[in-house]
Amino acid sequence: MRRRTVSLAAVVGLTVMSAIAAAAPVADDIRDIRGPIAEPAATAWWPLAVAGVGVLVIAVAIRAIVRRRRKPLPPDVLALRELDAAREQLELDDPQAFSTAVSGTVRSYVEQAFSLHAPKLTTEELLGELMTDGSPVAPHRRELGTFLECCDLAKYARWSLTRTQMTQLLDSARAFVRATSAPQVHGGRT
Repeated sequence: MRRRTVSLAAVVGLTVMSAIAAAAPVADDIRDIRGPIAEPAATAWWPLAVAGVGVLVIAVAIRAIVRRRRKPLPPDVLALRELDAAREQLELDDPQAFSTAVSGTVRSYVEQAFSLHAPKLTTEELLGELMTDGSPVAPHRRELGTFLECCDLAKYARWSLTRTQMTQLLDSARAFVRATSAPQVHGGRT
C-alpha cells in the first residue's frame, strides 16, 4: 500500500507545483515557441518575359496584316501630298532645294503614272519619251517643258528664283498632276 501512497503523494505534489507555477508571473524574457516563418514565394520573371514577347509578336503581326491590306495611294494623290509638303520649302527661301523637291515629285509622279523611269532621264529625254500620240501628257508638253527647264536652271545653274516664281512653279506642278491624272482617280479630290 505504501506504494500507492507515494504515487498519490507524487501526483498531489505535482499538481500543487503546477498550480503555483501557473499563479506566478511569467518573465518577459521567456517566450513560447512560434511556428516557422513563411518566406514569400519567389516570383519567376520568365513567365512575364514570355508573355511580353508574345504580346510584341502579336502586335507586329497585326501591323503587318493591316499594312498588306491597305491599298497604296494613287500616284496623283501621292504627288499632290508631296507638293503640299514642298510648300514649306517656300518659307526657307532656298530656290535650289525647292526646285529639287518639286521637280523630284513631278518626276516620281511621271514614273509611277506612266511607267517610265523618269528620275534618271534628262529633261529632253523625258519630254521625248512622254510625247507619243496617245500619251495624256502630249497636250501639256509646253507647260511641262517650261516647268522642268525652270527647275533645272535653279538646281544646276543656281538660278535665283523669287518667291512668286517658286509659287508659280508649285502651282504649275499641281496643275500638271491634276490635268494628267486619271479622271476616276482624281474625281472629286482637289
